[in-house]
Amino acid sequence: MSLTPLQQLKLNLNESEYPYFTDDQMSSYLEMYNNNVLLASWRLCLIKASTDDEITVGSIKANSSNADYWNKLAVMYKADYEAEQAALSNNTSGYKTSMRRVDEIWVG
Repeated sequence: MSLTPLQQLKLNLNESEYPYFTDDQMSSYLEMYNNNVLLASWRLCLIKASTDDEITVGSIKANSSNADYWNKLAVMYKADYEAEQAALSNNTSGYKTSMRRVDEIWVG
């Protein structure tokens, strides 16, 4: 079963357990990040981590430690995104491994 980018993003953000974003918001972020689910996941985890950690139910207030959870997920998605980008990049660095003779005639 193939998931849509939106469905993948919802899974990555654990939206069924910790809803925070609407489908429209997540779709907008996906559009902003060219449908790159890893990049959107990384950024949206950071947003979730920076939100207010306090939960209020009636007169009871409780602090949550979810910021650590979201920050750890963000680090994971950032590493995955950077690995993906490195694999896609054809940018080589370092020494040239094939050289041509100086006296060769090059016709460009």
